[in-house]
Amino acid sequence: MSKLHAFFSSSIQLHLYWIILVAIIYIIIHTYRNKSINQLLDIYFNYITVLTHEFGHILFNKLSGGKARDLVIVARPSERLATSQQGFAITQSKNSIGQSITTFGGYIMPPLMLYIGFLSTQYQYPSLFITAYLLIFIYFVCLTSRKLLPMFIVMLLIFLLYCLFKSENQLAILYVVTITQHFILGVLLGEVLQSSWTIFKLTISTDDITWDGSTLKTLTHIPTFIYSFIWIAINLFTIYQLFRVYFIP
Repeated sequence: MSKLHAFFSSSIQLHLYWIILVAIIYIIIHTYRNKSINQLLDIYFNYITVLTHEFGHILFNKLSGGKARDLVIVARPSERLATSQQGFAITQSKNSIGQSITTFGGYIMPPLMLYIGFLSTQYQYPSLFITAYLLIFIYFVCLTSRKLLPMFIVMLLIFLLYCLFKSENQLAILYVVTITQHFILGVLLGEVLQSSWTIFKLTISTDDITWDGSTLKTLTHIPTFIYSFIWIAINLFTIYQLFRVYFIP
């Protein structure tokens, strides 16, 4: 119990330059993800952000009274190249309004989780944020039809947590919480920044590309740029709030 208490009561110092560095690495790897070595690194770095985006669809689907059928993170570079998909959620909605809400929720989740993550650090509860992601991952493992890699990750996490809590070194727990928190916040910041650019490019593209914005246009007959504006505005507002809190005295 003392070790669990040490985990949940861990108070860490936020190093913004760590988070910014991870975000920069994330953006560079994602930008050049078609390069051989980056194909695997991209999967490693954006596994959490893809899960966050797709869980956003699931969460908003649940809030609109729908049912989740599947949640998949594409973990094979060849499949990502062939399909241009990083992940997908299969849901069932009651009507087109529910389907629209479900589709809208994907791009909302990363900035929301980024903001919650910074708040958890500011109020000295980073372990609760990490625990929230562990619960999301457990839900993902239960729901996904592709269980091999997620189950391997679960077994690895169980082993690492066992070793961590078996150890008498409470400083190690603090290090794990600190590194995990900074990594998650870094990749989320990277995703919020690069997804804003991606949304902009997809919005002005003349190619016939199916994505959340085009799906919402089909469902609601509202121009894609309206949804793009909302998503980008939420992203920029989140970054502004973080900048205001941590950089402006």
